[in-house]
Amino acid sequence: MLYKRLIRTLKDLGINPYMGIVFSALMFILLSNVLFTRIAYFQYIYVVMALIVGLQLGEVGRNEFLKNIYTTVNYLKLRVLENLALAFPFVILLIYKGFYACALVTICFSLLVSLYNKVGRSVFVIPSPFFKRPFEFTIGFRKYYWLLIIIYTVILIALSVGNFNLAIFAYLSILLVCMSFYSGAEPLFYVWIHAQNAKVFLGNKIKTATLYSLYISLPVGILLISFFPLKALIILSVTLCGILYVLFGVIAKYTNYPNQTNLLQILTMAIGLVFPPFLLLLIPYFYKKSTKKLNPYLK
Repeated sequence: MLYKRLIRTLKDLGINPYMGIVFSALMFILLSNVLFTRIAYFQYIYVVMALIVGLQLGEVGRNEFLKNIYTTVNYLKLRVLENLALAFPFVILLIYKGFYACALVTICFSLLVSLYNKVGRSVFVIPSPFFKRPFEFTIGFRKYYWLLIIIYTVILIALSVGNFNLAIFAYLSILLVCMSFYSGAEPLFYVWIHAQNAKVFLGNKIKTATLYSLYISLPVGILLISFFPLKALIILSVTLCGILYVLFGVIAKYTNYPNQTNLLQILTMAIGLVFPPFLLLLIPYFYKKSTKKLNPYLK
């Protein structure tokens, strides 16, 4: 079922499914090799990344739907197979790198996670410091607070062992999480209710995203500078790069609004993420496209 959904999603985006899968696999291998080379003890982060990916299949609504169309035995089989399939690329890379124990732990975690189907449901409400402004950070923070806790823990571990590369990677990950809060476009009504033009609307979104991203990341950045004062310029550069990622995420989600992002836009966004200086050209270009798409709903 997961494979069929992937194929259908790629087709909807105008991407040849098989070329898209091959391209994604090559990018996954390339990026993994770079991170293994640059970051000490990255194998442990890799295990956590596999766990996080597997947890996404435990979303409540999705699993309630599966339980309605499959028998209990077939449902459990499907969940196990899906989680193992997602863990498979991570396991192969870990084995290739010689981290056999981590590969075994990844498989065990994937099997355990397949039994968990309550992602998105909580018995208590997570207090959010972002309730005064539009909804992206309120929803995103409550949905991914556990991921931020993991990242902060990794940063503390990196600081305790003096691993700057691991700390700066985790620091940038905080801002990438903030960027992900803007991955889904809101319903038309949520845009239409604003009595303002497209430029003011986007300007307010950008101000909110910048302010709240700094709320989450800036204390960590200051902590990194205090531990690695000679790396202050690098830390400030990563902070600027991360904020540009967040702003890019805000603007990019409206470039084809209210329709799905097309293949050309996805490839362009990927280039911007891989080569941050290119964002200085992409952000103004995407901003103009976004204002044109928003104008009909904000006039």
